[in-house]
Amino acid sequence: MAPAAPSSIVRLSTRDVAPADRLSYASWILSSSLAPSALSTAAPSEYELEVTALELPSIAIVAQSGSPQRSIRARPEIRRTAQRYCFLVLVVSGSWQVASLTRTRFEAGDLIFYDSRDPLDCDLLHNWNGLNLQLSEQFVRKWVPRPAVLTGRNIYRESQWGRLLASYVAQLAPEFVAHAPLPQAVLIDQLGALLALTASELSGSRVVSTPVERSVRDHVHDHITQRCPDTSLHAADVATSLSISTRTLHRALAACGETFGSMLIQARVDLAVRMLQSPLFDRVTTAEVGRRAGFSDASHFVKVLRRRTGHTPLFLRRTRRG
Repeated sequence: MAPAAPSSIVRLSTRDVAPADRLSYASWILSSSLAPSALSTAAPSEYELEVTALELPSIAIVAQSGSPQRSIRARPEIRRTAQRYCFLVLVVSGSWQVASLTRTRFEAGDLIFYDSRDPLDCDLLHNWNGLNLQLSEQFVRKWVPRPAVLTGRNIYRESQWGRLLASYVAQLAPEFVAHAPLPQAVLIDQLGALLALTASELSGSRVVSTPVERSVRDHVHDHITQRCPDTSLHAADVATSLSISTRTLHRALAACGETFGSMLIQARVDLAVRMLQSPLFDRVTTAEVGRRAGFSDASHFVKVLRRRTGHTPLFLRRTRRG
């Protein structure tokens, strides 16, 4: 994808051109935002494609929706792909017939992974909606030593970690990521860690932590607990404090079945709950409690607390008083 300004969202639509030009314009959109492909449809002049894209370091997030279509990546299209990428695609709606190394039917909620060097034949039978993450080769290799283990299978249905990965990807709409209450680097690392755990499960290898990895995990937990009110806290900050690489930190957490992002959110939730249940903070608004716990957005704080505890901040405070 062509370089864009940091966190700038790009929107493209076939409705912006004449009906006779829609199919060729759609081919250009897909080739420029993702990778070259040969596009066909039964009614070219009526074809619709809507794309919203956001480019970040290492990944690009492309939300797509459109009419029934067939897109093919064969040798000519693969030769035109200058860089190697991997793609993680969430089917939001529609029925997708995808042939890469195998032929598989995907439904809403399913997750697809494929390599830009592999041939691809994707037939979208009805109006459809999808979220496509374009992952750089460097990013994938950092987290998944053998990416082929993810290719040609239904990740969501074959892996428990894959279901968590699919749920996480579903939240990564370009609009959300561009204005996320967490640093984008944290969101990207969380994606990588979940991808690593999914690949490990699908490869048949058990995630077994060593004493050294558990020690790293404990030290990371202690640092996060102490520093979670800092809204700009990154994994790299904690890694520097521990005199280890960020990669070592993430691998140690993955070996213990955890991710930095999840651990950070839980530490902030625990801190917020302690404040809400302490009479020392009775005069502090719930929004301010969230801010002091490290949540920069009040509505996000309420949403996360409800998801993690089952209750709103006000309920937790009133329960303590009662």
